Amino acid sequence: MNWKAFAVRAIIALIFGPLLLYLAWMGGIYWFILITALVILSQYEYLGLAHKKQANGQFWFGAMASLALLTSFYLYGEHGLVPVLIIFVIIFLFGELYRESGSRILNSAVSVFAFLFFPLFLGSFILIREMPRFYGLDTQPAGGWIIMVLLSTWICDTAAYMVGSYVGKHKLIERISPNKSIEGTVAGFLFSILVAWICHITFIEGLRLLDSLLVGTIVGSIGQYGDLFESMFKRDAGVKDSSNLIPGHGGILDRFDSLILSAPVVYLYLRTIVFGL
Repeated sequence: MNWKAFAVRAIIALIFGPLLLYLAWMGGIYWFILITALVILSQYEYLGLAHKKQANGQFWFGAMASLALLTSFYLYGEHGLVPVLIIFVIIFLFGELYRESGSRILNSAVSVFAFLFFPLFLGSFILIREMPRFYGLDTQPAGGWIIMVLLSTWICDTAAYMVGSYVGKHKLIERISPNKSIEGTVAGFLFSILVAWICHITFIEGLRLLDSLLVGTIVGSIGQYGDLFESMFKRDAGVKDSSNLIPGHGGILDRFDSLILSAPVVYLYLRTIVFGL
């Protein structure tokens, strides 16, 4: 294990982790602004990876489209989703019609994917936080649900890294992520559920114990595949990190890859199974 790199990662996490937890607990406009910033930065990094494969995505149209979609989530929940998608996909196509750079097929594909993937998936954190407000429920417990997802994800990643570094012998998917092991993945999964249980008995409201444990299960399983998906993109682009924005962590995609995939699944579980909305 590279202890120097681990120390840098830990210091950055101790500085910004509490801020993230606080904003999740408070919700409102500041949480919306944070998620919007993460989405736009994620798009920028992804389009940078795509550029290495000779695809030139439309970043500024994508940022505008993401802002419109996330604003719709914040104000109206899912109700404005389809109109925003239709309008901005058409705008992307018009934009590509008048550009003269690279392959139109590749450009359109990466632009639309970046617009669909990051705002929809990371934007689920806005939907989770604001969901009670749209259905006349108490809004405060939703902050705790997001904190549980964040803590479970962080501990899952740490446990997977530590156990994989010391006792990991069997590679998970070596051609995608050579350093990830089956042992580390199992440890991350179990610790994610353990953290969800601890959260439930300390501050979680509005969920049954089974619900909290299943959220931990989603984070520990689906979330780890989010890490693998991002590794797949980076390996295809031939880079180690999506950017060097966060010291010791790489880029936004490197730090939030697990959350990008687990957030929408948690949202769907809470909305359809827990509350039947």
